[in-house]
Amino acid sequence: MQIEQQIRVKVLDETMGHHAHDGLVELSPIFQIFIYLEGQQQFYIDDVYFDLDAGDHEAPKPQALLFNLRKPANLRLKPSQAGHSLRKVGIAAQPDWYGAIGFQASALSEEVRSFMNGHLNYFIWQPDERMVDRAARILAMTNDGADEISGLQRQAEALSLMSQSCAHLQGAVQAEKREADSQLRIKGLKVREFLLEHLEEDLSIERISKETGLSKRSIQRHFKDKYNLTVSDFIRKQRLEKARQAINKGGITVSEAAYMAGYNSPSSFSNAFKRVYGSAPKTWRT
Repeated sequence: MQIEQQIRVKVLDETMGHHAHDGLVELSPIFQIFIYLEGQQQFYIDDVYFDLDAGDHEAPKPQALLFNLRKPANLRLKPSQAGHSLRKVGIAAQPDWYGAIGFQASALSEEVRSFMNGHLNYFIWQPDERMVDRAARILAMTNDGADEISGLQRQAEALSLMSQSCAHLQGAVQAEKREADSQLRIKGLKVREFLLEHLEEDLSIERISKETGLSKRSIQRHFKDKYNLTVSDFIRKQRLEKARQAINKGGITVSEAAYMAGYNSPSSFSNAFKRVYGSAPKTWRT
């Protein structure tokens, strides 16, 4: 199947007339890229609002939009102001375009696959100079389809823009994940440090939340994700370790160690100790 039938390229390079009413267009499932080189366009896709402003000829600030529809949706254009220029390149493909041109889904990155599997997923970014140059070259080419060479060149530029768009998407998602991981480490470390500094005190989740400035839900979720332990399990484990060290170095009694670890009875402490360390507390005395 020809690439031209799978990837459609459209351009708009004109001064807009005033639209008195919103325009409503029904969209089929689609993978769509817009590169805005100049001008502003506002619209809704179902209930999601988009405002793309690429500046003007004197102060351009190109923008790019990538979105994916897995089912039909309604596009509603907002009224535009008369006399404003709009220069953009649109590249549209079927949601499974990669298979139609010979690629396997497994060849796509996890981030791109996830994006393409969702309905009304979108990504807005500032295109780099290479993307802007490619879009400008497409705008400069004839769009009447009569020139076969120009058509092939336009398709080649469109494929390159699709590839670059997917690369930008992948990079942005990975950066977001790194930032989320960094925040997870910071929050988990903040809670851990507080717990270790106040191990001998009452450590209710309410107090931890108040002292660290984190919500109870955030504490429980981020701490478990970071250390693979609940907060209560971490406290219990650390208190047991502190009691073990005291038994080993200080020769305290099992009852004293049980109290140190926060247990109400020596027998409960001994059972918990044995589960963790594999032997009774008394065997750790030097």
